[in-house]
Amino acid sequence: MCIVRERGELESDLARVWWRLEPDTLLTLEDGRPCLLIYNGQPGGPAGPDVRDAVLRLLPSGEQAEPAPDLVGDVEFHLRASDWFAHGHQHDPRYNRVILHVVYYLDSKTPARRQDGELVPACSLLDRAQPPEESANWPCQQNPLAAQELTATLLYAGLLRLTEKSEALGRILQETQPALDSAFDRYDTCLIPALAEGLAYGRDRAFFRAAGLRLVGLPVQVPEPLGRAPEPAPLDRRRLHALSTLCERWRASGGWQTLSQILRVEQSVKAAAPALRAALHPLNRARADILIVNCVLPFACAVAALENDVHLANRARQMYLAYQGLVSNRITRMMSTQLQLAEEPEQTCLQQGLHYVYSHTCQAKRCQDCLCGGRRL
Repeated sequence: MCIVRERGELESDLARVWWRLEPDTLLTLEDGRPCLLIYNGQPGGPAGPDVRDAVLRLLPSGEQAEPAPDLVGDVEFHLRASDWFAHGHQHDPRYNRVILHVVYYLDSKTPARRQDGELVPACSLLDRAQPPEESANWPCQQNPLAAQELTATLLYAGLLRLTEKSEALGRILQETQPALDSAFDRYDTCLIPALAEGLAYGRDRAFFRAAGLRLVGLPVQVPEPLGRAPEPAPLDRRRLHALSTLCERWRASGGWQTLSQILRVEQSVKAAAPALRAALHPLNRARADILIVNCVLPFACAVAALENDVHLANRARQMYLAYQGLVSNRITRMMSTQLQLAEEPEQTCLQQGLHYVYSHTCQAKRCQDCLCGGRRL
C-alpha cells in the first residue's frame, strides 16, 4: 500500500499530539493490543530518544487474565514506522530503553528492534486515541504535604539515597582487588571507576566506567561511544582528560588517601568542601561538587562501615547534610514542578531526596508507594 504524506507534515506535529494526550488515554498497538498511557514522560535531549521515562500499561487481551507490569522507558517519534530503520536506530544503543514507537503511518510490516535485540511495539496516533473518562491530578498534588512535612520527607529521602549509594559502593569495594603491579590500592581501584561514572551523569555511563576501570589497570573492553561515533564527543573528551590528570597525580599520592585526609582532618565541614574541590582539580566547581556528593561522600560512608570508623561516618554524613545545592538538572526541575514547590531546593540533601523519590516511585508512577503521595512518613 502506498502512503502519501500530507504536505508540511512534521514530526513536531506528532510530538504536539503526544504531549496533549491525557493520562489514562487508551492507545492501540499495531498488533491490536490495548495500551494505557500512564505518563507521557519528559522531553529527550538533543541526541537519543524523543521522550524519556514514559510509563505504559499493557492491558489484558484475549486469554490474558491480568495486566503486565507497567513499562517505564523512552518513546521515539517518526512519521513512518519504516523511519526507525532509515535512521539506523536498530544499531544505536542509545535507543535500548525505547518501549514505544509512536508514528502516524504504519508503513512497515517489519517490527522495530533495538540494538539489544528487544522488539519495540508501535502505535499510530491516526488511530483515534480514546480519551480518559476523567482527568485528575496525581495524589501528591491532590493531597500535598505541608511545607515543613515535605521538607522533612525530602531530607529523609535524601539520607536514604546516601545510604543506598554507600551500600552499593560497599559491596563493590568488598569484591574489588587491584590489578597486579598496579599503582592503585584497593580503595582507588573502586573509587576511580565510580568517579568516572559520575563524570558521565546524563551521558555515556557505560563508556566512562569502562574507561575508569582501564585507568586503574583492570582488563575490560571499552564499548563504543554512544551513537557508534569513532571517538567520544568533545565534552566527554575533556572530562576524560581531567580524570586522566587526576589518576596521574594519584599514582603517587593516592586518591582516597588524599580525599580521606581532608575529610578526617579539616576542622569544619565548611572548610572541607573547598579543600575537596581543590583535590579534584582540574574539574570545575560544579562538576567537582557533583562528584563529592554522589561519589566521594557515599564512598566515605562505605569505607567507614568497612573499617568501623565512626568519626569518618559522622563527618561524611554531616557534610552531606550541610552541602550547598548542586546545579539544577532535569530531575530536580521536574520533581519540583511535580511537588508544586515554589522553587528548587537549595540544599543538596533535599535535591537528592527529589532524585530518590523520582527513581523509586515517581519514574514508574507507583504513587501508592510514594513518600510524598501514597505512603506518608
